[in-house]
Amino acid sequence: MFRKDRLSVLAWLVLIIILSIPIVNIIFAVYMFIRRRTSDTVKNFFVAYLVLYFLALFGMFNGAFDNMQSLFG
Repeated sequence: MFRKDRLSVLAWLVLIIILSIPIVNIIFAVYMFIRRRTSDTVKNFFVAYLVLYFLALFGMFNGAFDNMQSLFG
């Protein structure tokens, strides 16, 4: 599903839904990052996602993440 360079809206929606599941999101992000046939767009997205996740894990940007979390959940 995530092999093409241009993803459909449905593919992005599926990706967002998968990333909203707490433990599955990290496993899926790492899997998609190391998978060879994933498109470059999705790989770049997951690099940014993992960087932001680890910054949040170490307490960086706490205020920004709290604000974003209050907006979406």
